[in-house]
Amino acid sequence: MAECIALNGPRDIADGDSAAAMVSPLRQDLDLYPGAPGKTYEPTWVLHDPVRNKFFSLGWLEFELLERWSRQDPASIVECVSEETTLDATIEDVATLDAFLVRNQLVRIDDCGATWTLYQRDLSKKPQLLMLLLHRYLFFFVPLVHPDRFLHATLPVAIPFFSSAFRKLLTLVTLLGVYLVMREWNAFAQTFVRFFSLEGLFYFALAVIVSKCLHELGHAYTCKYYGLHVPTMGMAFLVMWPFLYTDTTESWKLGSRRQRMAIGIAGMFAELSLAAFATLLWSFLSDGAVRNAVFFLATASWVMTLAININPFMRWDGYYLLSDLLGVQNLQPRAFALGRWRLREWLFGFKDPPPEAHSRRMRRILIAYAYSTWVYRLVLFLGIALLVYYFFFKALGIILMAAELVWFIGRPIYAELKEWRRRKTSLKWNRNTIVSSALVLSALALLIAPWEHYITVPGVLKPLQHKTFYAPLPARLESARIVPDQIVAKDELLFTLRSPELDFHAEDARNQIRLYRSSLARQGTTHLLERRDVVQQELRKALVAYRGYLEQLSQLQIKAPFSGEMVTVTEDLTPGRWLPDSFALATLVNKATLVVQAYVTEDQLDRVQRDAPAQFHPENPRLKPVSVRVTEIDRASTKSLSEPVLASRYGGALATRDALSGALVPTEAVYRIRLAVNNPREDLKQTILRGTVRIKAESESWLKRIWRMVGAVLIRESGF
Repeated sequence: MAECIALNGPRDIADGDSAAAMVSPLRQDLDLYPGAPGKTYEPTWVLHDPVRNKFFSLGWLEFELLERWSRQDPASIVECVSEETTLDATIEDVATLDAFLVRNQLVRIDDCGATWTLYQRDLSKKPQLLMLLLHRYLFFFVPLVHPDRFLHATLPVAIPFFSSAFRKLLTLVTLLGVYLVMREWNAFAQTFVRFFSLEGLFYFALAVIVSKCLHELGHAYTCKYYGLHVPTMGMAFLVMWPFLYTDTTESWKLGSRRQRMAIGIAGMFAELSLAAFATLLWSFLSDGAVRNAVFFLATASWVMTLAININPFMRWDGYYLLSDLLGVQNLQPRAFALGRWRLREWLFGFKDPPPEAHSRRMRRILIAYAYSTWVYRLVLFLGIALLVYYFFFKALGIILMAAELVWFIGRPIYAELKEWRRRKTSLKWNRNTIVSSALVLSALALLIAPWEHYITVPGVLKPLQHKTFYAPLPARLESARIVPDQIVAKDELLFTLRSPELDFHAEDARNQIRLYRSSLARQGTTHLLERRDVVQQELRKALVAYRGYLEQLSQLQIKAPFSGEMVTVTEDLTPGRWLPDSFALATLVNKATLVVQAYVTEDQLDRVQRDAPAQFHPENPRLKPVSVRVTEIDRASTKSLSEPVLASRYGGALATRDALSGALVPTEAVYRIRLAVNNPREDLKQTILRGTVRIKAESESWLKRIWRMVGAVLIRESGF
């Protein structure tokens, strides 16, 4: 839906224009329609330019002036309005309206000189090839169909959907569908998992296409329901991203704001209706492709509607709904003008009047909307710029990203800075300039001053000697000589396991060795002499196998590698129990020495020095911080994480991925550092404590840190 340009909006009123000798004659093809009542219930009108299909909102005064425009003489027009109405018109009002009509090409051009001037002005406004390509890349429309005749012919089919009976049916369907889905919620939620597959993506894309087509038909049929013309429907592209559109500009002909809101909400209503019926239908279908398709119709419709169309910060349906709800046409330009005015007043205290008169409450709403829109667009366009950069090949991605950043973010900022420079002669020292200057200097001091003396990294506190015992292979437990909290000595036997299969293989290898040695001892025949080399080779294989079996048998005798305390012992370790491979038996720790292992990123590595003081803050808030110091710093990045408790999949702070070997591999380069605990406390002598380490480091300013990060990114992305 195109906007209706308000005459009383910002930058439309000419300041200081003198009255012309004669007003410019109006074009004969213009149409005038009653508009919706204003905020104070004053009458309004809408002027329609059918050539460009543009609409202009007029107030009561402008309407009365245009009613008498044929008089041509400004003084006569003012006199007539003052005598026949209660309005107090002036010559300046006529000059302002005349300038507005000329500027928007709503007047008739009768002489060749004026026609040539108008032609030259239009020619100068035509964009150059580069700007044309830029506009076409950022945003363009592709009309596909002229649906008005089709919509008029099929309107009787759509009229029942506008009835109160359908709304009641929709309410019943929605409640029943939600009730039935809640009864089968587990099955409904499990269907969502199928989204992450090629079939799921296909159904999701199909659901989006169907719901969006229905969305646009909702707008179109509502326009026809109110007797309006729908000239085109087609595709629009925002930074090459496609979406459907329907030209509902003629909705400005409607004098009822409620009817315009009905057109704006019709698309979302159609999508939500589709979602309601699809939700109910899902409960009656059996598992299969049709049920999956209905599921995506039930979910994609309302999710896309709430996420995109109801958003008031972009010019989708939500924007026009908010505009009609507030009764403010040209919502964004007028709100942005107020936002810029308020920003200049906060910073410089120019004491300028606001661009237009609003109540205090409405002004606050519009300013809050303007600032929210700026923040939203900054985040959105930065995200789109990065997406464009990574979507195309690098050279084109850089060009397109730069174009978008310059056009959507850089251009508005440059225009505002240019306005500040233009008004530098109006700057005076006052409370606003003093406060804003102090804030700027404080921000610069925060950026430049090297006040950041510490770095905070994830870490884990654990005993220096720590060992968890596992069953080396499937075996039977013969004996267990330990209990929890038992103190054991180095080389003390803890567990005895037995594997009958391993015993059999070892005995078989021993018998083969005896056989081969016996064969080698009998060298009386020529046949045995010829096989001597073969027998010796087989003997060597048997010896190697036997030594391997003996080594595995020795592993079944589990001994303590160091003195310590058994902090955990698996329950029900009774003799005769069969244990699977890698079954955890117990954990032995030496609590005499505690260490902290932490991981720093690449940009933090150079700031950490040996013997630097630090503090370990346990994750458990009931435990006090621990004084530690840096003892070791790895200069090679960690290939796999030896402390799974720090991995993100287990609630830690380090993002990891699973390698084919099962190891946890950090997604970015991290370096391990080891810290010694200065004064171990009794409350810290647990198996493992996760937390954060605050290390005293080389002072660094935020500006230097940002510069290093930006430089690292530029170096990384500079290769083609």
